[in-house]
This record gives sequence, structure tokens and C-alpha cells, in this order.
Amino acid sequence: MRKIEQVRTTYAVAAAALVVAVAVGLGLGAWHFAAARDDIRATAAHLDAQAADRDAALKACAGFLATAYTVDAVNDKGMAKWNDAMTAATADTLKEQVRQTKAMLSLLTEADASMTGAVSDSAVISQNDNLIRILAVVKLTGRAPGQNDPTNGSVTEYVDLMKVDGQWKVFGYKDIGTKSGAGQTEAGLPGLPATQPPGK
Repeated sequence: MRKIEQVRTTYAVAAAALVVAVAVGLGLGAWHFAAARDDIRATAAHLDAQAADRDAALKACAGFLATAYTVDAVNDKGMAKWNDAMTAATADTLKEQVRQTKAMLSLLTEADASMTGAVSDSAVISQNDNLIRILAVVKLTGRAPGQNDPTNGSVTEYVDLMKVDGQWKVFGYKDIGTKSGAGQTEAGLPGLPATQPPGK
């Protein structure tokens, strides 16, 4: 009788140990699942934030290039509106470049030259948390002084942006040499002096 009781006790202890082991196993499994779920959520949130940054940077780049390549002799003779928009779109590293370009373009408006630009294609080619580089093609239309018919052209630019107080600002841009019309005085499409961002 005592042996039977001992066997029962042994089985009871073993069963209890098994229940504890299963419970611990289930607890660890649930913890691992919760940790993996949190990792997936964090990764998804990071990817969503990167996608939002790309969209915002592409929009900022398009606005910058449209402004940069606009010479309006009728409504912005002194390029004051251009200057305000460019100052708002650029980081501090470009303030002096904006000032110099304004002076150059003001001479064109005084001569009644005009030009407009619009991004026809663009893509993010590199990105980290606070820096994005975009490759963009800008279609240009311009009219030189005394020219009756407008001239069309294009220019391809690298545009470098950085996040400043949550906003994407241009801190450098570079003409990569694929262009037609821009920079050719006889075509009526003035070019912009390129910048070389630090470390590029």
C-alpha cells in the first residue's frame, strides 16, 4: 500500500513538474512572440517614416527646382519673390549662393528675359535619417530678350536635402551635365551656378 502511495506521489510530482514546465514554456513562447511582434511594428513604423521622408523630400525638391529656374520679368522684376522662396527652401549653407544668383537673375529680368522650370522626373537615390539625395530632370522653357518664340530645354540635377526642424531643405545641388538649352545664352535659357555640398 505504501509503495502504491509512493508511486502516486511520484506521478503527482512529475505531473506537477510537467505542468510547470509547460507553463514556463508557454510563457517564454508568448514573451518571444510579443518581442517579435514589437520588432515588426518598430520596423514597419521606421519604413513608413522613411517613405514619408522620401515623399516630403521629393516635394521639397520639385518646389525648389521650379523656383530656382523661374525668371519672371513681369511679376518679379527684382527677383524679390524668388529670393524669399529660395531662402525658405534652402539651408544656411546656400544663403550666400542664393544672394549671388539673385543678383545674376535680376540682370536677366531687367533685360526682359524669362524662364520657367518644372520637374518632369525625379527619384531618391540615397537616404539616411537626415539626408536625402535626389536625381531630377527639369524641363525648361525660356525667352531671351527680343526673342519671339520660346526655347525649350532640360537640365539634370543632383539635389541634396537635409531635415531642418522637421522640414526638408536643400543644402546643395549639382548639374550633372545632361542638359540642353540651359546655360546657352543664344537659346534664352540661363543656367544656374551649381553648388558642391561639403563632403560630396
